[in-house]
Amino acid sequence: MTAKEPWNLLLEGAAILGISLTHDQMKAFELYLKELNLWRKKINLASRKDDREVILKDFLDSLTLLKYLPQEKSVLDLGSGAGFPGIPLRIVRPDLKIVLLEATRKKVFFLKEVLRISKLSGVEVRWSGEDGGIEGLSATFDFVISRAFGSLLAFASEGVDFLKKGGILLAMKGKKGREELEESLASLKDMSLEPNFLEAIQLPYLGHERNLIGLKKK
Repeated sequence: MTAKEPWNLLLEGAAILGISLTHDQMKAFELYLKELNLWRKKINLASRKDDREVILKDFLDSLTLLKYLPQEKSVLDLGSGAGFPGIPLRIVRPDLKIVLLEATRKKVFFLKEVLRISKLSGVEVRWSGEDGGIEGLSATFDFVISRAFGSLLAFASEGVDFLKKGGILLAMKGKKGREELEESLASLKDMSLEPNFLEAIQLPYLGHERNLIGLKKK
């Protein structure tokens, strides 16, 4: 595989998702990947064997959420980790106002460095372990998103208080997402959450099933 091929996968994979990436957006993804590779040697970030895996399993996977996010909405990426899905979403959609909330201090340092290097505006990093780390965030977001927060109920329990009334909790789940949703309906109702949408999609090139679950706050 040549050095250019992974980036062709990002460009073409995004097109499959209906997204046309600009030259500047591609450069931002390149800077992001460079920082990921550098920091992975120092802290526990996403474990991938090569750049191709990051592009297919992290960058493109994150972009599957874009179709659900209207213009100029506020988004909380809960448990952002290495910045997925929040940073890829912000690279492609500069209209979004995004907060990356992370509990691990070292990952917070990484996220802040990515934003500095890539000069992304409209993104804020918060450390949830800091006094006042979540101050002012309650009931302020149109969307709360997460990719790897654990169970649907755990994500809902943690995320619901950050949503405005009528806001959407957007979970990225694997192939058992539908089953998990059905098993959680009663508990979700107690949290004033109701199913808004459920879509199963296939990730470009990989064919992995991704279930995107939207829960609306009543």
